[in-house]
Amino acid sequence: INGFQALLPISEISRTRINDINQVLKIGDEITAKIIKADWKHQRLSLSTKELEADPWDVVSQWVFAAMGVHPTRCINEKWKNRKKLAAFSKIPGVIAIGECGLDYHLDREKQHRLLQHLWFLYQLNLACRLKKPVILHVRMAHRDMLRILKWHPARKLGGVVHCFTGNWELAQQYLKLGYHIGIGGTLLQTENRSKDLQEAVQHIPLDRILLETDAPFIHPDCGDDLPKKQLRKIRNTSLILPQVAARIAQLKGISPQAVEDACTANTISLFRLPITP
Repeated sequence: INGFQALLPISEISRTRINDINQVLKIGDEITAKIIKADWKHQRLSLSTKELEADPWDVVSQWVFAAMGVHPTRCINEKWKNRKKLAAFSKIPGVIAIGECGLDYHLDREKQHRLLQHLWFLYQLNLACRLKKPVILHVRMAHRDMLRILKWHPARKLGGVVHCFTGNWELAQQYLKLGYHIGIGGTLLQTENRSKDLQEAVQHIPLDRILLETDAPFIHPDCGDDLPKKQLRKIRNTSLILPQVAARIAQLKGISPQAVEDACTANTISLFRLPITP
């Protein structure tokens, strides 16, 4: 892990996003601040433990884990030959999953590049099988094709999570039957109109199949009328809202937030086979 770097396409990182990431790194504790480095000149984040007087894997394995994948809306920017690099990166110790990978049809049809999306998705499912790793699934307006593929592909035996799930209970059941976990994030904190279907689903999804997330920085929590519009525009979604997501799940299920946090921690450790004890 020492010196491992994750490249970030500069064309996709605005100055605001850079400030967001820098702020998150500042919030982290002393160890996290030492092992995660931001190098904006070369557009990369790095994991490094050179400054720590400890075995690198012992430190990193307690704090930072990675997933490797090609996002469906970014596959048009990736050369097909780079799949070999993806496979090599995915073998690095500390990489616990393949993803985000999947299908995304929210753009106009001519901009979706569906064939490329399917090629990259199938390659990554096959890669997950070869490396025996779970997948982190991104699916947007493409559930029919996603479910059709997952039903026959053996990668389902390794499990995974449907990242940033926003659907209803009927849809959630289809993924649960295939053995996947459901990622519940910032959408649950949005307005009643936007989160109504998800609230219903959360009430029914078994607690041992839920993972917590935020999908930061894309989904902004609803702040009602508590703030002026000028301040509302500055609201950012970060992992700091995870306790609120857990609290909302607890409210919908009629249990304590601590019970949700404990269960989701155990779910995460189990799904990704993390070498840590809850």
